[in-house]
Amino acid sequence: MQCRYNVGFAGGAIASSSIALRLPSRSLLRRSAAMPHPKSAAYQSATRWLYDRIDYERMARPGTRYRFTLDRMRDLIRRLGHANCLAGDSPTSQKSAAKRAGIVHVAGTKGKGSVCTMISTMLTAAGYRVGLYTSPHLVDLEERFRVNGCPASPSEMTDLINAMRPVVEEMSNEEIGGPTFFELTTAIAIEHFHRSGCDYWVLETGLGGRLDSTNVFQSDVTVISSIGLDHQHVLGNTVEQIAKEKAGIFKTGVPAISGVTRPSARDVIRQSAKDTGAPLIEIGLDFQIEGIRDHALTADPLDAPWGSSFDLVHRRSHKASDSASATTTETVDAAQPMRTSVSLSLEGQHQIGNAAIAILALDRLGIPVGPESLDALSELQMDARLERFQLPSGPTVILDAAHNTDSVAALVATIQKRFAGRKTIGVFGTSVDKDAGAMLSSLRPCLDQVILTRYHGNPRFVPTETLINIASETPAITDPASPNPDTPPAPWFSANDTPLAACQTAIDAAGPDGIVVVCGSFFLAAELRPWLVGLVLQEC
Repeated sequence: MQCRYNVGFAGGAIASSSIALRLPSRSLLRRSAAMPHPKSAAYQSATRWLYDRIDYERMARPGTRYRFTLDRMRDLIRRLGHANCLAGDSPTSQKSAAKRAGIVHVAGTKGKGSVCTMISTMLTAAGYRVGLYTSPHLVDLEERFRVNGCPASPSEMTDLINAMRPVVEEMSNEEIGGPTFFELTTAIAIEHFHRSGCDYWVLETGLGGRLDSTNVFQSDVTVISSIGLDHQHVLGNTVEQIAKEKAGIFKTGVPAISGVTRPSARDVIRQSAKDTGAPLIEIGLDFQIEGIRDHALTADPLDAPWGSSFDLVHRRSHKASDSASATTTETVDAAQPMRTSVSLSLEGQHQIGNAAIAILALDRLGIPVGPESLDALSELQMDARLERFQLPSGPTVILDAAHNTDSVAALVATIQKRFAGRKTIGVFGTSVDKDAGAMLSSLRPCLDQVILTRYHGNPRFVPTETLINIASETPAITDPASPNPDTPPAPWFSANDTPLAACQTAIDAAGPDGIVVVCGSFFLAAELRPWLVGLVLQEC
């Protein structure tokens, strides 16, 4: 069975013929914000135990320290019986490649989740059984663990978590200590993929790369989608430091694909690949994107289908295996470059680069990217990635998980291209380790007004009072036009602590022909998406 990655209608927009836009009662809001999947008492008990582990995704303040080490993760994987999947300096890990699943390991400041999903989608369409591990989840924990696009079921999650408990208790009583939440979810993913008989695992790093729990495995292809400023309190304050951390996923002799274009970061990536002995494949050098055809330019931008088309130009790789030595050699065809025509339904120029990287990953795995894979890629849609909710009796709502300056810049470029001249209201909330001021400054040119809010399901939220202060003190986001130079301009922001109420206020303010843009955090998107889906579906 193959599952779609999200709910999608009307060519990428979620639409209905009639939408009630009034804010429902508190009880209805609570019901609509919850996913309609009943969970057993055993599931609740198992997940409660899992969430009790140390969880960096829920740390209320940046800078909180724990003993980051890969030793604990390696030990956990060995105890679970998957030592053949671990990276090592001896030839053993390479010889065991024929006995294990192929592994694609993806890091990056922006785009790594999209690249992972694209790779998984194309591999599945090519007839392989594929495990996909990403984070964080939007609504259900099971979303992190997908096989051929299908999330793990609640009963599978219960069994997987319970299988971890005796191992964790054993480790907790030893010097090495018990694993963290993310180390456990990574181990759960590997166990789930092993039980499901997956041919390939596609693993997204959680944070950085070098010391990320996903970095213990012997990958067959590594990818860095992009480098920008994010998680500086852990990874470093410069793009060079961050690039060095992310390049820590490179493995000797394993192809490394880079979508990094920023010169200072690119130089670090190149040096890291050279030092590691990883063959580097770079955008703009080893593969090029040509002939971009934006679907918005083929018709009225308001009515045109989302996405774009382009040509990927690259040289095909060939792999030859030596069964006697259990080694694989790779050569690159130096003849006429291949030209692959690609069409996407995903909106945004950044998705073009992500798609090119994903295609190169399959190529370096030695898998031809045929029509079935390209068709699946062209139809792919993703939750909370420039996700469009078309409300026929109200505005268009764009839900995007953009949570750093680079991803917000990509969002702004799309809004300005697609919706220029339309009244645009923002709903913004973010986390304490993000640069809220920089994001709001980037958003200001495309928003008529922003409603500041906070999410409630994670303690890392920035209080609305703090966001108000940031908005007030950031010159770039105050209106420069004032009828009286001695009179301060009216603020372009307001605040509401309840995300659903903030979104409803934005919908009302935008009007029937307007745009509402929700961004700033995965956690904010997670709290609002079920309600937005409910608005669409309640009268379908």
